[in-house]
Amino acid sequence: MSEDDAREPGGDAEDGTSRGEYVLGALGALVVLLVLGFLVHQAVFVRDSGPRLSVTSSAVQAAAGGWSVPFEVRNEGGTTAEQVQVTGVLSRDGEEVQQATATIDYVAPHSRQSGALLFSVDPGSGTLEIRPAAYTTP
Repeated sequence: MSEDDAREPGGDAEDGTSRGEYVLGALGALVVLLVLGFLVHQAVFVRDSGPRLSVTSSAVQAAAGGWSVPFEVRNEGGTTAEQVQVTGVLSRDGEEVQQATATIDYVAPHSRQSGALLFSVDPGSGTLEIRPAAYTTP
């Protein structure tokens, strides 16, 4: 077998490097540059903010022995919130009628968790305010 027969078709005759090797090398370099660009972007432009919690509630539902108010807690911040306390205050004519509290174990950054507040008085008969009351950071 001669030296010419051992070369790959389409290869570079002078240094023995094929076009495929050049293509794969270029793709590897591109991937490395993209990863480095992403890391630089994260370091410069993305701020690691604390938890930013918000609560939305759904329609009141009848439950055994009372009423249930489903809710969803969203964390739009950059860190996890643990032991998130959600408080619902039912009031009529400016006076507090009943208060309910739920605790969510954790809400990861840019995620949501759901739960429900339970009331013995119909929340539809007054004004209901649901909000995050407290959290801890890990």
